[in-house]
Amino acid sequence: MPITLPSLSRRRLFVEAFAAACAVASVRIHRSLAQDPSAPESWVLFSDTHIPADRELSVRGVKCVESFKTCVSAALEWQKNPSGVLVCGDCAHKTGELADYEVFADVVRPLRGAGAPVHLLLGNHDDREHFMEVLGKERNVPSPVEQRHVALVEGDHANWFLLDSLEKVNSTPGLLGSGQLGWLEKALDSHGDKPAIVMLHHDIPAGSGKLGLQDHAELLGILRPRKQVKACFYGHTHAWGVRRDESGIHLINLPSVAAAFWPMNPRGWVRADLRRDSLKLELRCVDVAHPKHGEVHELEWRS
Repeated sequence: MPITLPSLSRRRLFVEAFAAACAVASVRIHRSLAQDPSAPESWVLFSDTHIPADRELSVRGVKCVESFKTCVSAALEWQKNPSGVLVCGDCAHKTGELADYEVFADVVRPLRGAGAPVHLLLGNHDDREHFMEVLGKERNVPSPVEQRHVALVEGDHANWFLLDSLEKVNSTPGLLGSGQLGWLEKALDSHGDKPAIVMLHHDIPAGSGKLGLQDHAELLGILRPRKQVKACFYGHTHAWGVRRDESGIHLINLPSVAAAFWPMNPRGWVRADLRRDSLKLELRCVDVAHPKHGEVHELEWRS
């Protein structure tokens, strides 16, 4: 399953369970019983942090570690006790070195200390073995898909299905593969009681997209007819964008925390208020003077 770094706070009950009947690795997020059950879940969404071992390393004029620390601080100012944090792949700088993940673990520690579990996905600049060696020490649930890290994160208002599109380290295209797609199909079918949100690193391109997810047509073939699927998040392109698929599924491209490929693209993170029937997204830029800083999208679920 994607690595989940549990909260360091005892104020949150965090339980991991293995659902053998349907071969689904499941993480359930429990909120306080005193909390209003109709209140939104607050999620912090990061992507493409590209953390290097060298804390001073600058890429395209951006110090990646400093940028991520700025985003973490801003996220904690917004929400002291979020439901969870999701990092949509490319946690490491380029080739996923051990020291990259050690620095990454240090930067996200304040989030864990604030009571939030941090869920990590893999991107094309991550290395599975190094990732597991540093960040997998607290993992105790096996992945139901061999050589892939997949999981179901169960929230109060929706279920998050976290996928692994890493095919080859430091190679741009991504692939889910038949085994993972089969797992997703079964997992969605056995959890149709709540809205479903899918997340993976590689983008679902509008066209053929040779540098994005290679089997995106197969993925959409699974998502479109399952009406509980409401949205799909991805990163990879270092660009911010929200669009709607022909079937009504929202496709959200998360911005990069690290350097953008094009100067006009915003860098930063996204805060998400999740309700049973909708999702509010707000872009929070590292550069608060950026014209898109504070941009809000209110997403209504397809029926």
